[in-house]
Amino acid sequence: MERLVILGLEGRPLGRAMGEVVRMWAQIIAGRLPQADAALDAPRLHAAFDVLEATCERWPAPKQLLDALPARPQPQPLPPPPMSEDQRAKVRAMLADVAAKLRMPR
Repeated sequence: MERLVILGLEGRPLGRAMGEVVRMWAQIIAGRLPQADAALDAPRLHAAFDVLEATCERWPAPKQLLDALPARPQPQPLPPPPMSEDQRAKVRAMLADVAAKLRMPR
């Protein structure tokens, strides 16, 4: 938020009010990110503030920060478990059985 203040945007809070503004923003952000994790969410918040710094011409509302917040990175999916040759043979046999049943005339 200090960087936003330094930009001198129109509508910015005056010096003494800044502490209360920071507390209010923190409460709003905490309410919208109830399960925040510093490792996952700090980089997202920095990125959102970067967007505000680059795009705002007036002092932003907390909603603008939340709208600029990128999605959390998704964990890499686990690879499929390895199958033994015996399991592969069983699957092939089941598929062959299903295919044979689908070809049967009724």
